[in-house]
Amino acid sequence: MDTSYNHVQPVALGKKKNSNNNNNKTSNTSNPKTINPFKSNNPIGKQSGNTNKKRKSFPYQHADPVASTSNKWDLNSMGTSDSEERRRKRAERFNTNNANGSTANQGNGLNRVPSKNSFDPLNDMEDFSNLNAIATKSHAYDKNKHIIGTCQTIEKSYLRLTSEPNPELVRPLAVLQKAFALLIEKHKKHTVTYTYLCDQFKAIRQDLRVQMIENKFTVLVYETHARLALENGDLGEYNQCQSRLLILYEDNSLKNANNNFAEFISYLILYYILTDDNSAIMALRLKLRQDNTNTFKSKMVQNSFSLADAKLKGNYHVFMKICDTITTLGKHLINAFIEKEILRSLNTICSSYNQIGLDFLTEEFHFPSVNAVDFFLRKKGFGDFIKVKNQGEVNEFKYLDTKSSKALASALYQSSRKIDLKGQK
Repeated sequence: MDTSYNHVQPVALGKKKNSNNNNNKTSNTSNPKTINPFKSNNPIGKQSGNTNKKRKSFPYQHADPVASTSNKWDLNSMGTSDSEERRRKRAERFNTNNANGSTANQGNGLNRVPSKNSFDPLNDMEDFSNLNAIATKSHAYDKNKHIIGTCQTIEKSYLRLTSEPNPELVRPLAVLQKAFALLIEKHKKHTVTYTYLCDQFKAIRQDLRVQMIENKFTVLVYETHARLALENGDLGEYNQCQSRLLILYEDNSLKNANNNFAEFISYLILYYILTDDNSAIMALRLKLRQDNTNTFKSKMVQNSFSLADAKLKGNYHVFMKICDTITTLGKHLINAFIEKEILRSLNTICSSYNQIGLDFLTEEFHFPSVNAVDFFLRKKGFGDFIKVKNQGEVNEFKYLDTKSSKALASALYQSSRKIDLKGQK
C-alpha cells in the first residue's frame, strides 16, 4: 500500500511552511538590502516564504498603500463600496441643470437650482383652479395691472382653470353683481335647484378671485354661498367658503362689512366640534378674548363655546340641552354630528347601568316621543335588547337592556367617529 501521503505535513494558512531542506535558506548578510514591508511581489494576503512575520492585509488590493497615502481621499485611487456608489448615483439623479444645460454650483447656496420636487415661489405659477388658495405668487404679476374681465354674460357655469385666465371669459364686478341678484331672486322663487345655484356661485367666486376683488360684495358672496351650503347639507362646499371668509375677515374693514362676523364664528366653532378639533377651539377662544371681546361675548358665540365645553367634559345632559336651544343655521351643522354624540352618550349609559327606561332616553336626548327613541334604537340594531314590561297594560314600560347591549353601543360609537367630508384637504 502506498503510504506516501503520511509524510505530507498540513500547512496552516498564514504561517510559514516548514521544510527539512536546509539548502533553501539563503544568507543576505554579505549584501544587506532594505526591505519595504508594505511592498511585495506576492499578492496581498498571502504569506511569503522568506519571512516569519504575518503580513498585514489591506482592504484595497489594487492600491499601493504607501504610494496612495497622499491621495487617500481620491475615489479614483481606491475602490468604492456599493453603498457609496448608490449615494453617488442618487446625488446625480437629483442634480438639476440650468437653462444653459450646465449643473448649478452645489457649493454655493445662492447659485443652487432647486429640485423639481421642491416648492419654488419665484418660479411656480399661480394655481387658478384653487378658489381658496392664498396668492403666494403675486410678485409674478404687476399689482397695478389687475385682470379686468370683459365678459358680459350674466349666467356662467363654473369651469376649473388650468392656466392664466382669459379676460374675455371673466365677468367684471358690475356683471357679477347682476348675476348675484339674479341668483337670489331665483332662489327665493324656488325655480332652480341647489346644484345649479352652487355651480353659479362657484363661477362668481372664481371671477372674483382671479380679479383679486376683495370688498364687501366679495364677503357677501361667500357668506351667502356658505348659508346655502348649510341649508342643503353640503359641508364640503361650506368649508371652502368658510376657509376663504377667515382670510377675508383678517381685514378689519371687511370683518364687520355685513355685521355677520359673530354668526360665522359660531358656525366655525360648531364645525370644529364636528371635526373634534379641540385645540382649534381653544386657540379661537383665546384670540377672540384678546382681539374681539364684543364678538366673544355675543350670545351665538357663547352658546357654541358652551356646547364645545360640554362635549369636552362628556356632560351629555348639558350638551343635548344646548343643542335644543340653537335655532340658527348652525342647527344644520349640529345635525351632522348629533347622532355621533347620541351614540357616545349611549355608550356611556350602557357602561353605567344594567337597564335604562326609554322614557329617560327620550328626555335626555330630546326626542319627541318614546316611539321616536324606540325607532332610533331599532334602526341601530338594538331591537333585540329592547324589553317590555306589562305589555298592553296602562303601566306598560319599555326599557333597554344596557348590560347586554354594551358591546354593540361601543362598536357603534367607534364607527361613528370617522369623519368623511367632501371637499376636505
